[in-house]
Amino acid sequence: MRIAVLCNDRVALPALDYLIGSGLVVAVAMPDRIHETQIVVKNKCVQANIPFQLFNKKNFGTAIVTWLNEYKADTVLVKTFPFLIPAEALAIPEYGFINFHYAPLPGWRGSNPLFWMLRNGAREGGVTVHEMTANYDEGAILSEQILPIAHNINFGILSTQLAYVGLQLTIDLINKLSTATLHRKEQDHSKAKWYSHPKPSDLFIDWQTMKAEEIAALVKACNPWNKGAGTRWKGWPFGITYASVTDNAAGEKASPGTILSIDSGTGFTIASKDGKVIVAEVVYCEEGFYPGYCLSAFGLQKHDQLS
Repeated sequence: MRIAVLCNDRVALPALDYLIGSGLVVAVAMPDRIHETQIVVKNKCVQANIPFQLFNKKNFGTAIVTWLNEYKADTVLVKTFPFLIPAEALAIPEYGFINFHYAPLPGWRGSNPLFWMLRNGAREGGVTVHEMTANYDEGAILSEQILPIAHNINFGILSTQLAYVGLQLTIDLINKLSTATLHRKEQDHSKAKWYSHPKPSDLFIDWQTMKAEEIAALVKACNPWNKGAGTRWKGWPFGITYASVTDNAAGEKASPGTILSIDSGTGFTIASKDGKVIVAEVVYCEEGFYPGYCLSAFGLQKHDQLS
């Protein structure tokens, strides 16, 4: 079997290592956006003598047809790829394009479901392997695996967990393709929910409307890819990268977003809307990552207000 791979994210790496080692990969391609994962994937391909190509969105429709005709893949495995595959290209490989969607379908369609699962407090994630169609995330399901999301899991840890689930489903898919034992299950489109890529405003804490657990969930959803959930002090932005929620043991009354303490003894604590306390254990700013209380070095003080 001849396999081509389209990818764009580190969740593809465990499965890509397996596929390269299997000797089945004839070509790998990524979008032409330079980032760390692209460098890693390119180096793997160079070492294995596998053709590596970058696609530009403007000429993607023509370029991918040429790519498919050149390498004559029996199937294309897609592991997070941002461009919609044109119908002409979908029809070329014998077994079509098969997408690895790192969330359960049809309930979590969209380009960044991991963010929204964590942001909305979902208790289950997973990987869905499905046929690709001319519409995003709508093709028949070939296999799936559900994964519980523990309370303390952030975006980075969940990504790694799903990457290895994706590896196991890749191995299973290759075996079933080789033995013609794949089964298709059409999605129930009436249960579909679409989640758009988060906007900048989705990545900031709204102290006036969000409860403590919602803030903690946003922090987990933004760590590490956004370097934390955003907030501001006197117009200066920084991110809360790791946080926990506690009761307001002192019973101090303060408006949401008020700094209740900022020192090495009690830490960097912030009042929330529901009377709970956010403990900002790790923060990020342009100067680096710090324990939350270290922001006092920038002038942040007790009773200051975050916005």
